[in-house]
Amino acid sequence: MELNMSGKRVLITGSTSGIGRGIAESFIKEGANVIINSYLESEVESTINELQIKYPNAKIEGIIADLSIEEDCNRLYELVYKNGNLDILVNNIGIYPVTPFFDISDEEWNHVWNMNVMSAVRMCRNVLPKMLIDNNGVIINISSEAGLRPNPDLVHYSVTKSALIGLSRALAELTKGTEVRVNSVLPVTTWTPGIKKYFEDIAEKDNCALEDAVKDYFKTGNDKDSLVQKFVTIEEVANTVLFVAGNGGINGNAVLIDGGVIKHI
Repeated sequence: MELNMSGKRVLITGSTSGIGRGIAESFIKEGANVIINSYLESEVESTINELQIKYPNAKIEGIIADLSIEEDCNRLYELVYKNGNLDILVNNIGIYPVTPFFDISDEEWNHVWNMNVMSAVRMCRNVLPKMLIDNNGVIINISSEAGLRPNPDLVHYSVTKSALIGLSRALAELTKGTEVRVNSVLPVTTWTPGIKKYFEDIAEKDNCALEDAVKDYFKTGNDKDSLVQKFVTIEEVANTVLFVAGNGGINGNAVLIDGGVIKHI
C-alpha cells in the first residue's frame, strides 16, 4: 500500500518513548518530516539525536511543551506553524496511574483528565480550523480499547479514553465534505518499556521467569480474552496509525488493535 508520507509534516505529542516514539520512527521510515514533543528538553534532544543517527537523511524537529498547560499547547501550535503547515497531528500523550476507584481524589481525576483529554482538545482546537481552511490534514487521537472495555483498575484512565473516542467522532463530523479526517486508534495493552518493567517487577516478586509472569497474565489477567495471547508491539500500533493516516477512506472511525480482546462482530 502506498502511504504517500514523503515530505508530510507530522507532529506526535509525547513522542520520546513508548508508543509515541514508535509512531514517530514509523513516519520517519516513510519519509515524513517529524516533530518530536515532550515536556523535558533532555528527552527531546536525546530522541532527536538517536533518530538522526539511525536515519541521517531524515528531517526531525523538536519542540518542548507541557501539554497539561493551555499556554504551552498554544505555543506548540504557533511554533509548529512558524516553520510550515502541518499535515498530520497525532495526539498521543497520556498517563495511566493505577489507583483504586474509591481512592481517586478530585485532584487526580482532574490531572488525568487534563493530560489525557484536554491536551488533545487544545491541540485540535488550534489545528483543526487551519486544516479546514487548507482543506488538508489528518488528526489521529490515540485512545485505548479501555475506552470500549473499561478497566475497573483504571477507571479514570478508561473514562478519558472513552472521551477521546467521542471527541474524535464529533470532530470528524465537522470535516464532512472536506479532505480533512479525524480518527482514533485504540490499542490494547502494548509491550512498551514501561509494561516490560512492570512485568519484570512481578516476576521478581513472584520469583518466576518473565515469560511465566506474562503467560499467567494471559490466563488470569485483564487481557485473558485475547485471541492472540500476546501483547501487541509498538511497531504494530505504529503501523496501524500509519495505515489510518494514509487511507483517505477512513474518517470518524475508532480503529481497534486489540488482539481480539473485545468480543464483537
